[in-house]
Amino acid sequence: MRTSARDVEELWAGGHPVYIGAHVLPMLQRWLEFEAPPTQCFVLGDSNTLRHCLPELLAFVPHLQHAEPIEVPAGESSKSIDVAGAIWGHLSDREAERGALLVNLGGGVVSDLGGFVAGTYKRGIRSVNVPTTLMGMVDAAIGGKTGIDAAGIKNLVGLFRDPKGVYVHVPFLRTLGKRELLNGVAEMIKHGLVRDADHYRAVREAPLHDLAALAPLVHRSAAIKSAVVNEDPLEGGVRRVLNFGHTIGHALEAHSWESQQLGLLHGEAVAIGMICEAWLSWRQGLLSREAYDLVQGHLQSLYKPYSFTADDHHRLIALMRNDKKNADGALRFTLLREIGQAMVDVPVTPAQVGEALDHYRLLARDARRHHP
Repeated sequence: MRTSARDVEELWAGGHPVYIGAHVLPMLQRWLEFEAPPTQCFVLGDSNTLRHCLPELLAFVPHLQHAEPIEVPAGESSKSIDVAGAIWGHLSDREAERGALLVNLGGGVVSDLGGFVAGTYKRGIRSVNVPTTLMGMVDAAIGGKTGIDAAGIKNLVGLFRDPKGVYVHVPFLRTLGKRELLNGVAEMIKHGLVRDADHYRAVREAPLHDLAALAPLVHRSAAIKSAVVNEDPLEGGVRRVLNFGHTIGHALEAHSWESQQLGLLHGEAVAIGMICEAWLSWRQGLLSREAYDLVQGHLQSLYKPYSFTADDHHRLIALMRNDKKNADGALRFTLLREIGQAMVDVPVTPAQVGEALDHYRLLARDARRHHP
């Protein structure tokens, strides 16, 4: 990591740079002037980011004034083979060549989808990520993971494909509501829990509605994510610490798509997953009860309870069996040793998962009684 000129921090996440600071968009403009023909630039965004963020991007990056916007619906449903196919077709209709550039302007859905499309169209064109959500800035846009959902399973199809760069312009956070901010805060909490107890404490104590207070925490979370990716770009080992909360979280997120409730955002599902997986950490004798209580109380204070029944356990565990960390038919979890330190590939039985889900259901029931 080093500090570049004009208040821009440069991080490296495996094979790509991550720029964060006050002047990242002018940096993108300079890069484009030398690297990307304007007739072969496309900006992928959803209906929200093209409306609220594209004008600001164009004000700082005039090279993209003539780039063609490609709009997808906002939300997880856009991470599908049908939407990817429509974008491939659109690029083909425009005779996009292998030297073309796709600028992914949006949150995790846009960077996952756009990275996957760019990595597969004509066996790969270039892309850059310009995250507009907190989730994207601290996690989803960094690290080269791309993918789409299929067969009701989160990120079932995808590939590792480095963007040419990630440009984190923190003022885009002004466009977010509270729910979207909290969606990204969940990943910041995770970063602290698995890698940096001081960062966890800072996130826990920060006034999250204050973007000036949030900005340095965004920098720190992006640095943690980048450092872990540097150690293990293809998730063969240590990068799996970043999956804390995600084995159960991904299953709950997919389950919420099937239910009649309001669908969970990724961070909301991961927050529940972290409660369950911190409880499993305590039950396996890894994490102290005091630490578990702290994590559980903090997460429950931020995120609304989610309802499911014991009858849903079978479906949730079936979804978990498709988790990429599993090996030899066994469920493998990332669990906590203490706040700031995690261990990967811990075997957990379906019965233990069921106990963790039961525990969360009791917590959720009590929370609804006190805050109906």
